Amino acid sequence: MRTRILFLLFFLPLVVVGQRTKIVFNEKAYNFGKIDEGKGTVSHAFTFINKGNAPVSIIDVDVSCGCTTPKWSDHPILPGQEGSVTVNFSPINQSGKFSKKIVVYATGHTVIPLKISGEVNAEAINPETNFPFAIGSLRMSTDSVRLDANQRSQIIQLFNAGKKNIAITSISKPGDVVIDYTPVLFLPNLRGNLVFLYTPMDGKKGKRYERVLINTNEGVMGLIHVTITPPDDLSR
Repeated sequence: MRTRILFLLFFLPLVVVGQRTKIVFNEKAYNFGKIDEGKGTVSHAFTFINKGNAPVSIIDVDVSCGCTTPKWSDHPILPGQEGSVTVNFSPINQSGKFSKKIVVYATGHTVIPLKISGEVNAEAINPETNFPFAIGSLRMSTDSVRLDANQRSQIIQLFNAGKKNIAITSISKPGDVVIDYTPVLFLPNLRGNLVFLYTPMDGKKGKRYERVLINTNEGVMGLIHVTITPPDDLSR
């Protein structure tokens, strides 16, 4: 991923002589303060202005862990206009103080570091209330995901409500969706994240309703509904 990004940054065609891009963020660090672990994902939008004299686009955004997912303005930002990078943070299994790095890559060889921080208060949870959807003893915060060019990632929170260790043994998914999860092994009463990442592919047209099938070592299968809207269909 990083190699691809660097290739794009250093080998993109040069803009017309005299044009320059300049992104100015209103802030580069944000402190959430104290967050209750059981209340789910929190978000913050880092806004910026294009103070250059040429359009600028966000190429990619890197994050330091699976608990943090970004979404950003996917269209070129004209001179004088505003854009944003929204950072979603899941406090599950992140009790205590935290500091997460976000790196924004944009046209014009621009690399901008951002940071979120705060403190997570660990809370006792009610599995049936906080994780109402079940794959056997492995429970989920939701069973539906929506992905598009503006929101390329989404987190489903997981919880092992059983008395034995649970492992995900297989995942059946669409080819343009990458799925990762942490931890690899869910101990009893351990929480985690199931991370969905949308990677648009050429030839995939039209809004789609897909299914993701998840199997665990308990011998049970769970179903997650995924709605995918390709970039070209967002304006329709």
